[in-house]
Amino acid sequence: MTQPSAQAEIERALIALARKVSDPRGNRLINELAGADIERAGSTMLARVEEIQPARLSDLACAAGVDISTASRQVARLVELGFVSREPDADDKRAARHSLTASGVELRGRLARARHDWIDAIVVDLSPEQQQELGALLGQVIDRMLLVEADAARS
Repeated sequence: MTQPSAQAEIERALIALARKVSDPRGNRLINELAGADIERAGSTMLARVEEIQPARLSDLACAAGVDISTASRQVARLVELGFVSREPDADDKRAARHSLTASGVELRGRLARARHDWIDAIVVDLSPEQQQELGALLGQVIDRMLLVEADAARS
């Protein structure tokens, strides 16, 4: 029996990782650890708002990789829950800008701490050096994925 190629092993690991990260049970666990009750899509949109606030809806849709109607529903729900504010855009009165409220900032902090606790439980058997290396390698892989994707979009 031959050894799988490095590419086959990486593919297997990336597929397994993507499945696990998108598994709804993981979101439930993070919610439990954070004492929160927010859908995965809402948590993702909350992060995009934090990254680019004050943000127009079209910018949030682009950042989240969803269409504008999906972003609109997700952001409206976050506004309704009190995690995101909606203010008129000073440059364009037809548009609005979205930012985290104090409750949204607090929730993002609880969710981040919960994810860090979850990651700690996963990498407990790795040395601190291995954990740093894993983080660096995953970062390099994601950066390269984004470059390849951008190159393909330009072609």
